[in-house]
Amino acid sequence: MAKEFFSNNKTTIITAFFVLITTISTAWLTYNQSTKDKMTDFKIEQLRIENDERIATNNRHIAIIHGEMWELLHKLDADRCFIIQPHPEHKHLFLSVALEVDRKGISAVKDIFQNIPISDIAGFVKDAATTIWLYYDDINIQVSDKKAQSLMLLAGSAQIAIRQLVDVKGSWIGSLVVENINPKEYDKNASMEIIKNSANTIQFILPPIN
Repeated sequence: MAKEFFSNNKTTIITAFFVLITTISTAWLTYNQSTKDKMTDFKIEQLRIENDERIATNNRHIAIIHGEMWELLHKLDADRCFIIQPHPEHKHLFLSVALEVDRKGISAVKDIFQNIPISDIAGFVKDAATTIWLYYDDINIQVSDKKAQSLMLLAGSAQIAIRQLVDVKGSWIGSLVVENINPKEYDKNASMEIIKNSANTIQFILPPIN
């Protein structure tokens, strides 16, 4: 009887079977895709939240750094205070002024010192990366790197103190620069202590250059 029923309805049964398989497969694919879409949406949202938090943290850190630089400018009666950083973060190819504060009427060095190939100022970069302190009271005599010297002269720099900035691993991530357009008499030891304290605050919160 069953054989006869199957024989008489073979085409209908096979068709129904394939329809059932197709329906189950479609339902599974739809469910699977829906789950993947939800996971993708979740990951995107998490990345957005993390990015927003990173930006907010960087903004707070930049505000703190600017505060430190303004204090340096006024405590030391300096004309400029700025930070130079190598970039990109994991493959240093260029050197740029990232953050800067200037006394009123003093032109910004950031307009001059941007995206300078490190290979063009290799001598200066080597000194900045390996020396905790650099002092220049006479740019023409003390700065041996000719490209760096020309940039400093173009910016009108006359008296410069440079403090190395390092990350938690001790790797160079930039330099804090305090300078004057006209040389001034100052207590170098007292100034070093003030600059050092600001550098210690800045270096562990300094975000990579954009």
